[in-house]
This record gives sequence, structure tokens and C-alpha cells, in this order.
Amino acid sequence: MDWIYSLGNFKLAALLVFGGITLSTVLPALVRRRLKFEPFKVTSGVEEAFKVLVSVSLLLIVFSLVRVQGDHRNAEDLAAREAALIFKLNRALVGFGSAQAVELQSDLKAYAQSVVQDEWPLLVKGERAPHTSELLADLTQGIRLLDPKNAVQQIARAEVLGSLTQLSDVREARIAASHLSIPAYLWNTIVCAVLALTLVGALLSPAEKMVTWVGGVTVALGLLISLLLSLQYVYRGESRVSAEPIALTVSLLGP
Repeated sequence: MDWIYSLGNFKLAALLVFGGITLSTVLPALVRRRLKFEPFKVTSGVEEAFKVLVSVSLLLIVFSLVRVQGDHRNAEDLAAREAALIFKLNRALVGFGSAQAVELQSDLKAYAQSVVQDEWPLLVKGERAPHTSELLADLTQGIRLLDPKNAVQQIARAEVLGSLTQLSDVREARIAASHLSIPAYLWNTIVCAVLALTLVGALLSPAEKMVTWVGGVTVALGLLISLLLSLQYVYRGESRVSAEPIALTVSLLGP
């Protein structure tokens, strides 16, 4: 499936539209013209079946699009939340005000940079970066060793620990989101509906109606399916969720 996402959204849409028109409209029209074959003189039943299958196909695709759009929105929210937690944790370390906290700020920045540079590209495969995990473990160990000397530092340490816990949880949720995709049963149902639609469409008479109806429906379905494919995976393809919020936060953390 990787070659599909290497095409880009425009090429993918063009491939599905023109390939679909060729298989569903051009080839049946040529066969019928060559063989002088006209399936039925009375086509009301075929037309009704065609309309039903169009409705079913559109319903399945739209349902799937709503699902993947929700996945993308959740992943974008996770990226924004992770960036906010990194900034919040950095601010809490500043509030702690010790030499050890300053070192931990550097560790936090290194972790955030690793998320963007090392781990984000691996989300395509649903994997985590070992180096990022090591940096987070070191950061966690260092924060637990913070020794507050007064009430202000005690409050700051509690905020630091809370932000760190949330940051770890959001990271796990982000990695889990990389495994989201459209279930196989939905894809199988969509493929079956489109194949049935193509077969029934080839039986429409006269041939001019078949070309017009089936051609128009094929263009619409091709565009929708290309959109569905481009959004199927959260961190893959041109429409993937980016690490930009975290990258922007890294630039605000200072040297």
C-alpha cells in the first residue's frame, strides 16, 4: 500500500477516476458496440437497482470518511496538547528555580526535538523511537530526584510531576493513534458495493444512458474513494498530521 501514498493526492485521484471510467464505462460501451449487444429493452428494474447501489456505496464511503476525519481531528488535538504540555512542563521547571531544574529544561528540549525528528517519522509504521523513550526515561528520573527546599518549590514540583504524567499519557495516545485505519470489513463492503454497481451499470440501456449515468457516478465515487485513501492513516500521505505544534514549541524553549 505504500506506493499509493507515494503518488500524492492529485495523482491518486486521477488514477482512480480514469481507471474507474475505463473499467465501468469505456470497456462495457466498446463491448456492447462491437457485439451489438443491448441487454434489456425494459430497464426500469435495472435503473432502480443501480440507484439503490449508488446510495449504498455513497453511504458506506461517507460513513468511512466521517470516521477517518474524526481520527485526524483527534490526532491533531493530541499534537496540540502534547505541545502545550511540553511548554507547561518547561514553565514549571522555570518556576522551581534550581540548577537541577535548568538541566532538566535542556533534557526536556532534547526530548521534544527527538519527538519531532526521530519518533514522528516512525509513526508511519506505528512504531516508537527508542532514543525518544530513553530521553523520556532520563527526564522522568531527573524530575523524581528534584528536592524542594521551600513551599514554592514544593508547589512547582507537584506541577512538574503532574505535567510529566500527562505528557507520557499523551505520547502513548499519539502512538496508539498511529495504528488507526479503516477496518477491513468496511473496505470489503465498499469494494463489493462498487463491483455490484459496475456490473449493474453495464446493463443499463440505451448505451448513451449507461455512459452518462455510470460515467458521472464513477467520477464522484473515484474522487470520494481517493479522499478516503488519503485520509485512511493519520500519519501517512500528504494529508498526514504533522508535528508542527511541537516544533513551534521547541523554538520557544530557548537555547
